[in-house]
Amino acid sequence: MSPFASSRSFLRQIDVSTLDLFMLTCETGSIAQAAERGQIVASAISKRIAELELLARTPLLHRHARGVRPTPAGELLLRHAQAILMQVEHLRADLGEYARGVRGVVRLSANASAVEQFLPEDIASFVSQHPEIRIDLRQNTSRAVARAVRDGVVDLGICSPSEEAAGLAVLPYQREHMVLVIPAGHALSKRRRMLYEEALDYPQIGLRDSSIVRETLDREAQSVHRALQQRIEVDSLSAMCRMIECGLGVGVMPEGAFRALDKAKRLRAVALSDSWAERELNLYAVDFAGLTAAARGFAEAIGAKEGAAAPASRRP
Repeated sequence: MSPFASSRSFLRQIDVSTLDLFMLTCETGSIAQAAERGQIVASAISKRIAELELLARTPLLHRHARGVRPTPAGELLLRHAQAILMQVEHLRADLGEYARGVRGVVRLSANASAVEQFLPEDIASFVSQHPEIRIDLRQNTSRAVARAVRDGVVDLGICSPSEEAAGLAVLPYQREHMVLVIPAGHALSKRRRMLYEEALDYPQIGLRDSSIVRETLDREAQSVHRALQQRIEVDSLSAMCRMIECGLGVGVMPEGAFRALDKAKRLRAVALSDSWAERELNLYAVDFAGLTAAARGFAEAIGAKEGAAAPASRRP
């Protein structure tokens, strides 16, 4: 149970600037340093924190000779303050967009597979019908995408299923098939389908921070008592293709991304027949019903694509 007074009086008496100063004090570990960075006198910060402690009915800071640190209740307040101030920043940005004529912003995070294969066309279609709505797209790993949704950094996330996505509201988005990309003259270039374990004889080019794919490949290698020869890690699928073109190794990527990169002349894509090579991409939110009108409209426009598999997680 929260130590804070659960009343409207608490909400009316607390203010955003006090929360910001409390966060600054916790970050610096010193009221004096917080006062210097916040351009306010130290006594004013002390007074505001004392008022917070009075409202919370419990100490929020441990005072010691070298400065201060949050109590357990202070750590709880710090987490809530971070979320509140992030929402305030979103509000400020959204109001600024309205002042410039934009009538909505969709904050979206997606993994490389979604960005390289499906999202450009989906975003273009949505924006053509809703030119007053801006899409703020951030690319990240699947796990980071799910965390961004859970933490409220973005409205929507598109990524592969992971432990971090468990419990989030979900809609199916697309399916993708993983292929092995090799140079045109490679020893495997005449193969149409193959098991991934056959690729373990060759150096691998991997996508940096693509933890789910890397874990899958490591697991496959271990299952046949082999080691993954990860020669180079790169930051994008296009960079992976360039490394493979230069004969530095082979790499695993979604077939749609390979085709979108238009590398068919110099490279070959061999279909992988492993069960894990068929993968889901899902659309995630904390709560679809609680989204802004712009974000909800975008989710409805791109979610539940024909032929997409229904995920096991809860639907909106």
